[in-house]
Amino acid sequence: MGELRDEVAKQLEDLCAPGSALHMDSPNASWRAHVIGTDQPYSDRYRADRLRTHGRLMNAFLARETDVQRNGYAAVVTAGPPAAGKTTRLDAQGYDETWRRIDPDVFKEMLILDDIASGRFTFPSEGLLADGMPLMPLELSGLYHRESVVIADRVREICMREHENIVIEGTLAWAGMADELGRSLTEFGYERLDVLLVEVPEEQAVEQALQRWWAGRTQGTEMGGRFTPEAVIRAMYLDATDTICREHAEALFRAGQTSGMISSLIC
Repeated sequence: MGELRDEVAKQLEDLCAPGSALHMDSPNASWRAHVIGTDQPYSDRYRADRLRTHGRLMNAFLARETDVQRNGYAAVVTAGPPAAGKTTRLDAQGYDETWRRIDPDVFKEMLILDDIASGRFTFPSEGLLADGMPLMPLELSGLYHRESVVIADRVREICMREHENIVIEGTLAWAGMADELGRSLTEFGYERLDVLLVEVPEEQAVEQALQRWWAGRTQGTEMGGRFTPEAVIRAMYLDATDTICREHAEALFRAGQTSGMISSLIC
């Protein structure tokens, strides 16, 4: 079974590579069907009908939790490579329904489900994979990456304006994110910032990502499992154990301190 898993994973790796069918900027990427022009996946470029879809999904997401604490002026930001165990750590730290947890991966699934329901969803013209099964919806998550980030950013701003206690889930792999979050939290008057860094050795992260995806493909629902390309994970590592996520987490922690927030770096 391990050999079969690895063979299917290799096929998906190839499909997710730059220039291939499942890459986030391929012609199949969701944003390309909905933006004005052909090369800008950002929020101010989406057509009005797609912005209405974004608004509907945002409202549905915000309606999920009704006990989120407001005026707590507290924020948590996660950092660390995919499949390192960030969600497990968040649960263990007690970030329950009184916190608004904002994760772009949630919006990937919402967009896919909405496109399926509306009849807009189409698979790239790929055949069966090595296990005899076709591509499954969540394996196309990369095609929705840029659009999901746009929605997550808009939701984050709404929640900040409402002074909700928020958990911003992600890898913090992009260097500019630390500066962006630091400015936003300060602008909206947040007083406390916890940066939760979760790292595991490189090979462990790769294996755990494969296990999570394969379980979804073989034991989950018809949606399958979300596939994270190995190349994406390895690009976050400076060596076998240290990641760029740590550097950016430390930068965000320092930015919080500089702006006067009560800040902590939790490792």
